[in-house]
Amino acid sequence: MKTSLFTYFLLLSLFSTAQFEDETENKTVFGGTNVIAKNAAGQVGIKSKDGKEIVPFVYNKIIENHLGLFVFKVNKSNGYERSYSLGYYNRRFKQVLPCQYNSLLALDDGFIIASQNSDRKFGLIDTIGRIIIPFEYDEMAAPTEGLFLTKVGEKYGFINKKNSTVIDHEFAYASPFSEGLAAASKSKLIGFINRKGDFEIKERFTSADDFAYGYAQVFFYNQTSVVNPAGEILFPFIFKSIHSVGNGQFVFEASENLRNTLATTLPLLDIAQKPDELSQYDSIITSMDSEIDSEILEEKFMGVTNAIGQLIGGNEFKQVVHLHSEGTDQLYAVQKKSDDENADSNYNFALMDGNGRMLSEYRFFEVKPDEKIVIEETEKGFVSYHVDPTGKLTKVGD
Repeated sequence: MKTSLFTYFLLLSLFSTAQFEDETENKTVFGGTNVIAKNAAGQVGIKSKDGKEIVPFVYNKIIENHLGLFVFKVNKSNGYERSYSLGYYNRRFKQVLPCQYNSLLALDDGFIIASQNSDRKFGLIDTIGRIIIPFEYDEMAAPTEGLFLTKVGEKYGFINKKNSTVIDHEFAYASPFSEGLAAASKSKLIGFINRKGDFEIKERFTSADDFAYGYAQVFFYNQTSVVNPAGEILFPFIFKSIHSVGNGQFVFEASENLRNTLATTLPLLDIAQKPDELSQYDSIITSMDSEIDSEILEEKFMGVTNAIGQLIGGNEFKQVVHLHSEGTDQLYAVQKKSDDENADSNYNFALMDGNGRMLSEYRFFEVKPDEKIVIEETEKGFVSYHVDPTGKLTKVGD
C-alpha cells in the first residue's frame, strides 16, 4: 500500500471487479439448493431447486458473501463504462437495502460500510438496515485495531464505531493502523502516528507500507528499505522492494547488477535519512524499475536477508515466495536461474527453510502462498500438496 488510499476506496466503489466477473450463473448460494440464475431477458435472480423465484429476476448481478447477497443494477450511462447501484439481501433472502448505494463492503463483524448514490457519502449499516455511523464521510476504510480511517473534505482522521473522533481530521494523507502505528502526513513527506495522533516516526519518507512482523517498508521515491517502530532504518535504500516476513527475516528484490555484490555492499553503505542523501547510491544502482521495457528484459534478483544484511540461502534466486512464519519456523518457495537452460530450477520451485537449507528438489511448477499449496506436474497429471511450516507435504484430498 504505497502513498495513497486508492486501493481501499477503489474496492469500496467497485466492490472488486475481479470478484464481480468471477461469479457464474447457476452457482448455489449459502451451501443450499437455491441457485443464482438468469431469465430469458438476461436478468439475474435466485430460484429454488423446483424453480420457485426466491429473489426476483430484476438484477444484473448477484454476489454472495458471509452476510448475505449484494445485488447489482446497471445505471444508465454513456460510453463504454458501466456503473452499478447496489443493494443487500440477508441470508434469509429478505431485502434489507434497496439498490440505492454506490458501494457496499461487508465487514467481518457483521456490519456494512456503504456509500450512498445521492451524495457519495460513506457510513456504517448493520444487517437489518440500521444506520450505525451516519453518512457524513467522504471516504471510509474497513476498521483496523478498532478504528475507522475516514476523510472529511480533504483531511483524514480516525473514528470509532460510536462515531466519536479519536484522531482529528488534520492529515493530508493517512492509512489504517497496523501494529499500533499508521502512516500519515501533514506535509509532502510521510511518517507514522500513534493512537494519540502524534508522530512516533517523523515525516521523512515519500511513501510507506503498513507494519507487519515488526517492520514497515518505506520509500524514498522508487527505492526502498524497512523501518522499525523506533524509526530506525535497517538498510540502505538500494532495493526495489523489501518486506518483513517474520523472525527477523526479509524478502527483497534488487537490481540484477547487485546479485554478486549485495552481500559485501550492504555493510559498507551509509543509510540515507532523507531523500537528498540518495545520490550516494547512484553509482551502485544502475537500473531500478523506472523503465518498463527494462523490467521485462532484466532477470529478477530476489532473496532473503536477516536484519544485519546476511543473505539466507545465497544470491542465486530469481523468485522467492514466503509461505510460513510460525514460531521459529520459516518456509519459502524459491526458484533460481541455472546456467543450464533446461535445468528444473529455471521453471520450478523448491522449498527452503529459514536457515537457507533446501528441503526439496526443484519440482513444483506453481505456488499458492495464500492457500499454502504447491503443485507438482507428474506423468499422471497435476498433484497439489498442502505444505506445513516445516516443509512437510500432504497431498490435497487425502
